[in-house]
Amino acid sequence: MAKIVRHEFLGNWIIFWLLCIFFFLIPFAFLYWMNYSIRIEEDLDDPERFVEAYRSGQLTKRARS
Repeated sequence: MAKIVRHEFLGNWIIFWLLCIFFFLIPFAFLYWMNYSIRIEEDLDDPERFVEAYRSGQLTKRARS
């Protein structure tokens, strides 16, 4: 069985972009992004069918959730 791995950021985008505005705060923005990101692994029976549906636009955001 194949796995699909995706990463999702759960932090506040406003804080992230405010940290990115100033050059010297970019390392803190990176740390903030790393700390508030999660890794999601999903098992799929037929990953090729999933990729075809994703590329053709058949998967909507509602269907993927």
